[in-house]
Amino acid sequence: MKARGAIWSVCRLLLLGSVLCVCVACGSVISKDVRQTADLSLHFGTVVGNPPAYTGKVVLWAGTVLEATNLAEATRLIILHFPRGSRDRPLTQRATGGRFVVLAPGYLETAVYRAGRAITVVGEIRGQQELPLGDTTYRYPVLEPRELYLWQEGYAEPRVHFGFGFGFHDRF
Repeated sequence: MKARGAIWSVCRLLLLGSVLCVCVACGSVISKDVRQTADLSLHFGTVVGNPPAYTGKVVLWAGTVLEATNLAEATRLIILHFPRGSRDRPLTQRATGGRFVVLAPGYLETAVYRAGRAITVVGEIRGQQELPLGDTTYRYPVLEPRELYLWQEGYAEPRVHFGFGFGFHDRF
């Protein structure tokens, strides 16, 4: 009888541990307090039509870095937007909605924040910026980041995920 009770205790403990691991693995990479400041109902497609109308709003967007440039007092990241998937990772196999700029105060290492890196950002909309794009001018929504998460390279989103991910994580 005692052996059976001990087995059930171990089984309950393992089940509880498994549930906790799954819950942690499914959570966002953005800290809870910063994520709560974002208006998750404000989608990229809505903002891109008239970014100045949404100045001051906080959004959670994801994409891939197209370009990183160090300026005098900030680093400008040009991001190709993609919808967010699990843990707020950009779904790069989906259609893109366009581009946006992250204007991060201070210095970010452009060798780390290089083209092709997947990134998730919570930021405040600061209007728009017109920059050359080929032979034309492109109007970019501009975000001032509250938190950035740079995803690990070579990571493919599994259908079922057990474990813990990591990446470069900057909080502003």
